[in-house]
Amino acid sequence: MNDILDLPAERDLPPEAALAMRARLLGVASPPPARTPRLRIAAAVAALLTVASGAAAVAWDRPDRSTAQVLAMGPGELPPTLQKAAEQCLQWNSPQRQTRQNPSEQPVPVSLADLAVATEQGDRALVLFMNDVGYATCDVEGAGTPRESGGGATEPWPHGDLLPGPVQRLLLTSTEHDGGDVNVSGRVSSRVHRLVLDHGDGHTTAARLSEGAFGLMTSDARLKAGNDPELVSYDAHGTEIDRRPLFQAEDQLEHCYAGPDGKPIYGKPTSDCRPAEKWRG
Repeated sequence: MNDILDLPAERDLPPEAALAMRARLLGVASPPPARTPRLRIAAAVAALLTVASGAAAVAWDRPDRSTAQVLAMGPGELPPTLQKAAEQCLQWNSPQRQTRQNPSEQPVPVSLADLAVATEQGDRALVLFMNDVGYATCDVEGAGTPRESGGGATEPWPHGDLLPGPVQRLLLTSTEHDGGDVNVSGRVSSRVHRLVLDHGDGHTTAARLSEGAFGLMTSDARLKAGNDPELVSYDAHGTEIDRRPLFQAEDQLEHCYAGPDGKPIYGKPTSDCRPAEKWRG
């Protein structure tokens, strides 16, 4: 692993994420020129690789406010730089490379047709691929340039097409450890027809939904965990059906969720588990 991708201090991450990071961390990078290590770049790549724990929170250097943000849902919407980031992620997550570098990992074969969400701001990009087998995701800096670098993760779905309720957050990134400008992506059940991020201060940001995937970007330095921001889901009639804290880890959900056999598969096991919901993808 390149020395610019050293792990951040564990105090900057939830305990579950720190433990998962030590156990599962992998990194891939094209050799960039020598430069001063930046903790937030390291944190971005390292935390990105813990999305399976449900506690991924990424921090990076705040971009110029004048820089345009791009959110693409699917390969048909990709601008050139996001296209390059997606192609680089596919190379990093190829089964041959993953098996060679991490024999214990179970790589998920994905293609550009599996691209669900791609976000871009400045020279940094995040891409998320999903299919029936699992997901692959990458953080890429300087896509298509000599200093291209980043990291990625790939994993089969732990419970197939079953979700912890109507929403499953797969990726969360922010310019600060507990807020700031935020990007979120994941998948939803068939009940969800509208999804918004409630900032907790009277502001909201609507997510884009496409074939069971969602993505949203918001530039709001005031968005902080202390304001209790929440992801709020609505059904086809506009009725609220779910509300959950944005920064809450999956194993800390208020309710547990059980599979068809009644066994808890998400959240803390309790006597009042709700049924897991099927992914609409």
